[in-house]
Parts: sequence; structure tokens; C-alpha cells
Amino acid sequence: MRPGIVKIRVSFFCPEFNVAFKILKWYHINMLLEMHCHTSRYSRCSQIAPASLARQVKKKELQGIVITEHHYLWKDDELKALRVEAELDENFLILSGQEVATDIGHVLVFGASRTIEEEISLKGLRLDFPGAALVWAHPFRDGGMPDEKKLLNPMLDAVEIFSMNQTPKENYLGLKAWHKYKFTAISGSDTHAEGMAGIYPTQFDHPILTIDDLVTGIKKSGCRPFFKEIPRSGANIIVTEITIGTKGDDESRNRIILKNITDDKKWEAAKSSSALTAFLYKNGFGEGQFRVPGIIDINDSERLIIEDGQRGKNLFDLLTHVDKSIGADYFKLAARWLARFHNKAIKQGDTENVIKKELRRFDSYLDSFKRTKSPYLKKIEPVIEYVKEREEEMFLKRGDSFILNHGDYHPKNIIIGQDLQHDITTLFISVIDFGSSVLFPRAFDVGYFISQFQNQFYAHPNVLKYCKEADFVDTYIKEADNIPIDFADQVKLFKIRASLSIASYLIKVGKGQGPEMTALINSTKSIL
Repeated sequence: MRPGIVKIRVSFFCPEFNVAFKILKWYHINMLLEMHCHTSRYSRCSQIAPASLARQVKKKELQGIVITEHHYLWKDDELKALRVEAELDENFLILSGQEVATDIGHVLVFGASRTIEEEISLKGLRLDFPGAALVWAHPFRDGGMPDEKKLLNPMLDAVEIFSMNQTPKENYLGLKAWHKYKFTAISGSDTHAEGMAGIYPTQFDHPILTIDDLVTGIKKSGCRPFFKEIPRSGANIIVTEITIGTKGDDESRNRIILKNITDDKKWEAAKSSSALTAFLYKNGFGEGQFRVPGIIDINDSERLIIEDGQRGKNLFDLLTHVDKSIGADYFKLAARWLARFHNKAIKQGDTENVIKKELRRFDSYLDSFKRTKSPYLKKIEPVIEYVKEREEEMFLKRGDSFILNHGDYHPKNIIIGQDLQHDITTLFISVIDFGSSVLFPRAFDVGYFISQFQNQFYAHPNVLKYCKEADFVDTYIKEADNIPIDFADQVKLFKIRASLSIASYLIKVGKGQGPEMTALINSTKSIL
């Protein structure tokens, strides 16, 4: 349940009068408050009117707002007038603090008895207002890296770790410091303009009805930033998805993905993949309909990659739930993205290494059938040999024309989303995971996608009926440059190459004799 206001009916019996009483009372449960915002009335840097600010915070389904003008404390009668102007009832909390310039930077002051007009030292601030709650505002802004001593300064009651005035990387550093040093933390939108209000609220564990409640909540660590942190582990990698703040009308929240890699080789591959993603982001895939994630940071010392989270769902999950006409459009959109990527004609990589790796892969595929004494061994041996010979021929005759392929282009690496949930024109497609990118003929990605698609949707034949191979290929060809004459034959070859890879995987996970394997083996017959 979203944090908010809960109505509880309490009943009790009075024996003295033999009467039962029922009381209806409102209780605030896990309140969400905007703790850092400015209005155009008293902060020159702000462009948003007070009533508009309050209404936007309410629309975000927060339970209250604490206005923090620069060196100005709103008076009680002004707050009452604002409630009337914004047409908000008594259940929406409106309080006032202030943001003050100090020798450590800006500090949010909650519970001071008067406006603090001039810059003041943190020590002086604490001496003048011993009962106030003092919160260090956006200390990680502009590359700030406060150490343990500064973050745990006893004159501070809390630290603002998430802020719209900090970059995603700086917000991550704030989160990391909070986890490490265990200080009291809040988040704040630092609103100065329309659309920023209520994005980064603070969650309070107990009811807040007055400024004194707010001060107590901060001083007793009864608050924390409103966010979600989901860790996922894999082989030699820990992936953590962090979602900060509220959804709002367009479900727009700040998401970052942390990838921590422990293996040496996988770290180098991950760095290369992220560098390619960053290149594409800066060269036509950073915005608009066709995208890749933004790379926020590549940290060698921590073996950590930070990237923008992709809002949306992967193509596999969507196609099992959406209407077939919409699904067919998404399917073709995947072909268009791939063609645009190939049209970049990136030459990054080494053809000789590709040859060596391919030869090892073919040996590995054959070994997996032999090692498990697969009943399909005799059928698959000539197929492996055939594909191997054809690829070697391509390496010799066409190696100079190879371009960079994604290398693992399949529905679960393709994200479909919308920037605004109510506006279909903001639909986008984004592709992730370039860790298997390889120099090859452009037909490789096309054949690989088709084979993977047919395998992944083996249990969903209805999807395969309207997402047809021919539609994908035709859409790709319309968007692509420099299609070779024998493109169809190449696609056919690389479909088989992908099927060999899938078959080897099925053997590895104990499905070497199931119906999926039979379907794969039968699909290879057409080349012999």
C-alpha cells in the first residue's frame, strides 16, 4: 500500500451510560513529505508559484510539503493563506523550514523560531537554534565527496543523500555513504520549477502533524529517503536496480542500474560493452524512438558500471500479453532498431579473434553432443561442419566488409517503453547488453534474432503466428543500407548457427532430449 492517510474507526462501550461510542479518526501511516522546495515568492532562483507547487506535490500523492526558501521562514498566517489559495484541505500538511548558507554549504533548518537572514557558521547555527533539526543539503553536488567525519558531524541531524540538484552518480555516492556510515538521511526534490515538485520525497515512520513532530522525526531517525533497492546476483556479477522517488502521472522515476563484476575477463568485457553503449548513446541512440541506456560511470577501482535504468518491459514479456496488432508493431520495431544500428557500420573488433573464437565454439558444440551421447549426434555433425566451412569461406572472402553486430540480439535484451504513459508518440525501443558484440556480416544478428525468437516463443505458438520471420526480414531490409545479393542465404546460415548455440545450451541445462531440442534439430535439415 502506498504510504498515506488511513481512516480507522474505533469503538468502545461506556458502562456508566450503557452506550456504545464510535470515533472516526485519521492516522498518517508512513507519511511521504516533500522536504526541500522553493517558491517564486521568496526565492529568486525559483520559477514556481507557491499554490502551484503545493498542488503538484498533492498530485504526486504525497501527504505534505515543507517549504524551504533561501533565508526566509514562512509565517503561520502565510501558510494558512496558501492552503486556501491552493484549495487543499486540512489532511494535507503544509509546513515551513528554510535553506541557509553556512561554512559547510547549504543546510536545511527545520524548527527555527525566526528567519535566518545572513550566512552563518554551522556552529553558530547550532548554538542559536539548539532545538532545530539541521540537515546538510545536497553535499555530493558538483563532485563533492564528504568523508565520514563530515557526514557524522554531531552538529548535523541528517544528510540529504538524494536530490534533483545532484546527478544520478552523485545520488548513488550518497546512497553508498549512507549504507556505509549509517547516518540519518532524507531526500528532497530541491524544486525550483514546474514538474520538479514531489519527485524525491522523504518517508516518515510516524505521524507528522506539526513542525515539532517533523523535528523529532529527524532527530530520532524516524525518516529515510523514499526509494527501492533490488539486488540480483549472477555468475561473477551483482546487479542492483535502484528506483528513487514517486511515480507521478507519467511514472517517471529516476532509475539507475549498478553492475559490480568480480571476474577479471568479465570486467574487461563489461567495460568494452559499456564503452560501446556510451558511443551509441552519443551518436544517435541517446534520445528519440531508438535508444540504448545512458552510461553514468565506469569505475575501474570498484569494478562498477552505473547506467540509466530503462523504463519499460522487455519484448518477450510484452508479446505474451499485448494485442497481436500491437505486438506485430513491436516486432517490426525491433527490426528497425537493428537496421539503424548496423547502418552505423562500426568496425570495432578483430576479425582474426572472431575466427579463433568461432572455431572453438564449433568444437564446443560438437563436444556437448558427444559428451552426453546425444541421439542427435549423427544428424548434427554434418550440420556443424557445413556451417563451419561456410563461415571460414566468408572470413576469407568478405572479412574486410564485416561490421559490428550486437551478438546477442533477442527479445529479452530489447526494452519497449514510453516516456509519458498517456502519450503513445513517446514510445521508444532501447537495447541492452552489448557484451557479445562481434564483427560479422550484418545477417548474423538477423538470423540470430529469428532463431532465438522462435525458440523463446516455442511455448507461445500464437505469437509466432503473427510475428513472422518474413515480416522481420522485410522490415529490416527497408531500413538497412548495403544489403548483399545473397542476404537471404546468409540469414538462413546464421539461423542455423544460432540454433547450434541454443542446442548446446539446452544440453548444458539438461534439456538435450526434450521437444525444444527436437524442433531445433529439425530446423537444421533444410540446409543439407
